[in-house]
Amino acid sequence: MKHLPIYNPVFETYHKEFRQFIITKGYSRGKDTMYASGVREFLFFIESRQVYEIKDVTAKEIISYYEYLIERPNQRREGGLSDSTIKNQLFALRLFFDYLLDTDVIENSPARLPKFSLKRFKERNILTIEEVKQLYAVCETKQDRAMISLAYGCGLRRSELEHLDSSDVLLQKGMLIIRDSKNHKNRTIPLSDIVLKDIKEYILYERVDNIQPHTLPSHAFFITKAGVRQKGEDMNNRLKQLIEKTQNPEITRKEITLHCLRHSIATHLLDNGATIEFVQHFLGHSDIDTVHIYAKKRKQRTKLMSQMR
Repeated sequence: MKHLPIYNPVFETYHKEFRQFIITKGYSRGKDTMYASGVREFLFFIESRQVYEIKDVTAKEIISYYEYLIERPNQRREGGLSDSTIKNQLFALRLFFDYLLDTDVIENSPARLPKFSLKRFKERNILTIEEVKQLYAVCETKQDRAMISLAYGCGLRRSELEHLDSSDVLLQKGMLIIRDSKNHKNRTIPLSDIVLKDIKEYILYERVDNIQPHTLPSHAFFITKAGVRQKGEDMNNRLKQLIEKTQNPEITRKEITLHCLRHSIATHLLDNGATIEFVQHFLGHSDIDTVHIYAKKRKQRTKLMSQMR
């Protein structure tokens, strides 16, 4: 992609200056060419979408480019781009916009991406929608349903389930507040009618029975029969018991954890037309590249289904 045409002379100047910048920074030969080539492809990409001012580039353009990279065929072999190639492309953008920041061309970078390592993402197994229904069907308690609804329906991490307090569940507003989560960020999640129903029934019919008399009530949302905060490990163990109850060998084979339910809802949202940007906000991811896991799985599954038809 290093020979892609750039018609905007300002973009061409930025590209040449960036190439000199990374050489000056001491990147080895090969790396400098790769990063410069990645930036050239990005400039060609935004120019083809009628973005002619670098100051007009926002996170939306970065995400669109990211989705383009996921779908782009590999020029040297069959298939798409590897994870490491995509991460190198994104790293090149981070360097490029950092350079523009340092030279006062822009005031804020739309590509606040991490310094990627070159190891491949560890893909987690996910459930199909039908398998999620089977999991709900074997729930024995209101707490079982509330746990699955929050892990799957709201995409909560295991740690978020464990640290959730009753005061974070706003039933009147139909909202859930996740406080001081990963990267010390808060986020608000709207509750669907089904999730809201499961939560209300747990609060009214089970949680209240676990509050011990003559003791200070726990602030935790999920509490044990002893009235204390339930640990995330115990919730995962309970999930394993429910999986066994489905008697579905395919679900058992997948070794599903609470975090896999979070990955499942992300994939299902994308399958139903949600944008990567929406899923990123819904799950509380700070980095675009994290959502690449779900997007790539969606692409692979779609391609497989088309081949089977």
